[in-house]
Amino acid sequence: MLKALIVDDERLVRKGLISTMPWEKYEILIIGDVGNGRAALEFMEQHPIDLLFVDLTMPTMSGFELMKAVRIQHPRTSLVVLTCHQDFHYIQEAMRAGAIDYVVKTQLDKENMDDILCRIVQRIEFEQANQTSSRPLSHPNADERTQMLIVARNPLAMDHVYTDLQRAGIHSITAMGENVWSLTSTVQESVIRQFIAETNEFVLLQVYGHKQPSVSALRRYLFYEYEPHRKVYDVLLPAPPEDKKTDKDRIILDEMWFSFHWLHEDNAWNNLGAFIERTKPGTPQLQDMLRELLWLWRELFPVGELDVNEEDSMSVGTWQEFKACIHEIRSRIRSRMKQLDYFDEIIISVMKALHIMRKLEDLHVNRDMIAAKINMSSGYFSECFKEITGKTFGEYMKGLQINKAKTLLETTAYPIYRIAELSGYKDDKYFSKIFRERVGTGPTEYRKACERSGSNL
Repeated sequence: MLKALIVDDERLVRKGLISTMPWEKYEILIIGDVGNGRAALEFMEQHPIDLLFVDLTMPTMSGFELMKAVRIQHPRTSLVVLTCHQDFHYIQEAMRAGAIDYVVKTQLDKENMDDILCRIVQRIEFEQANQTSSRPLSHPNADERTQMLIVARNPLAMDHVYTDLQRAGIHSITAMGENVWSLTSTVQESVIRQFIAETNEFVLLQVYGHKQPSVSALRRYLFYEYEPHRKVYDVLLPAPPEDKKTDKDRIILDEMWFSFHWLHEDNAWNNLGAFIERTKPGTPQLQDMLRELLWLWRELFPVGELDVNEEDSMSVGTWQEFKACIHEIRSRIRSRMKQLDYFDEIIISVMKALHIMRKLEDLHVNRDMIAAKINMSSGYFSECFKEITGKTFGEYMKGLQINKAKTLLETTAYPIYRIAELSGYKDDKYFSKIFRERVGTGPTEYRKACERSGSNL
């Protein structure tokens, strides 16, 4: 049983959580509830706690202050924040402070209580397994060596890095790329560890058994294994996966993601997270999937519906931050779907259709072909597509075709008849007419304008 403590300054909230959540089902035992951070620390001195639920806005000691103290005094305790806030930046700050998950108190109902507790328990089990698998090697083989690496949390360039390292007395370093530096044996270990202890921007990786680990492997490792306030990692990187296995995992993940079932089915959501944590795909794939999801959703509804900053979403530095970001986007999408007069499956089917159409190489398609791919009747698909997207299928396809034509005019020297064909038009004269109606200029004039613009750069 996981022993848990609830910390919230509202007594009714504490009692409500204790009485309504299905704790026993997930082998969680609530052994106490207190009203402020100081009382929580006193309680934890007398009782071992595995799981702490923390309200972020409390008098005397804020939730963030309590979390910081717990991470130092009780580093094995898992933290889950209780909040009324749904702001992504607020949630992201909580995750960076060490939370493994968060609970929005205003969204607690019977439908998602199981989802919340299942997610929390899975995360704790994952961390426990990770701690076991990433223990330092006490007896490395004779042909293995330890490589000391300083790694910045952010892979993007940082102007002050070398100044910081030199000021700390660390001079003998070799840049490996993406803010990863290899340290030579001439640098004293005590100097390295002091520098790491005094900064929140860098961590120390002690890598065993690999003479030259790749930067991408190191970055992937830190993305999934990073823990707030943990400064030193003992790493035994596994052998590179077989190409066939990597390709298979990529295909499976694409199928799971672009089925979109996880948007409205809790089991599919949990399975998606578990698969990512097990296979550990590279961050570029995760970012591409998220970027496509945001694009699809904004095709369905006006810009601003999600109220999510795409740049912030793409810059998260750890899996837990990325998962929190996806969870927040999922919650907003689900909320918006409930406002429509269509079943979730119908909305998901239209999203699938948009995804299929966006990926088409050959734009010589019609409504019947797309409807068949998503197992809908042509007439009903046409009706749903127009009601949900605000455009007829024909209008939407023309937009895709013209956008492809513009790209080809900007990036190739193909003749106009060839561009018309590649854009889904059999008649280049009809294509030119539609292009002029949509863009305001003919394809030849558009290409010349692009060439003049490029030459002036």
